[in-house]
Amino acid sequence: MDPKRKSFQASTTTSPSTSPSHSPAPQKLPPVPGSGSERAFSQPVGSAAINFFSLPGKARNNIYKRVLIVAHPLYLFQDPGSRVETFAPERPFRWLALLYTNRQMKDEAGAVLYGMSNFTFLDTTRQQVGLLQALLNCIGPVNASLLSHLCINFPVIEGQPGESKLREDSLQSLKLLQEKCINLTTLETHFYSNNSSGLTRMDQDNLQFIREALSQFDVQLKAIPSLDKIIVRVYGGTPTPSVMEFMQGFGWVVLPGNRNQW
Repeated sequence: MDPKRKSFQASTTTSPSTSPSHSPAPQKLPPVPGSGSERAFSQPVGSAAINFFSLPGKARNNIYKRVLIVAHPLYLFQDPGSRVETFAPERPFRWLALLYTNRQMKDEAGAVLYGMSNFTFLDTTRQQVGLLQALLNCIGPVNASLLSHLCINFPVIEGQPGESKLREDSLQSLKLLQEKCINLTTLETHFYSNNSSGLTRMDQDNLQFIREALSQFDVQLKAIPSLDKIIVRVYGGTPTPSVMEFMQGFGWVVLPGNRNQW
């Protein structure tokens, strides 16, 4: 394993992020309670921990934020046959140690880590559903319900006017978000022209397909009641005026994937 990656569980693709050439090693996510590794969380609380828990909850949360929250997304990937891993260039040394201290600290710190971090999935669209499922299995249903900000690839839409549909793997990813991520408030998607070529052609015959395709995606998004903000980052060119109009008409925020792209 590359010493600059931390193990959460995940699979890589080209990222718009910082190169991992000068980053700390990947970090494993703590096991789900009941998995046989709970002993790490059930040790008696020492005097230092007792003093820590005498602090007001707001003060403890501020400490958790300083230790666990980094200024950039947490990039998730999964090599074949391995666990989900995270690439976090600015994470401090022994970044997740708080989650292995005792059960109360694990619960409190986990609420901050999962509830305030931006988790970005690095993988091809077709493989991304497996990465998402692996992450949800790894962190367990309670932590999955705390996730508030995720970034996935824009769904692949197939067919032709009158018969457009979300590809099965894209639909499965959205269904997992609907079922498991019940407090998700922000969803970012990466729109790559090579995955959605039908949405980038500017001709009259294609306008119906574009409208139908984006409407299907919007229906799936509306099935996540907690969702408040949808961001579409576009890579590989500028969206046509029609695509931009349709996306913004759904209330989505459309941004270029790279600086100076538009």
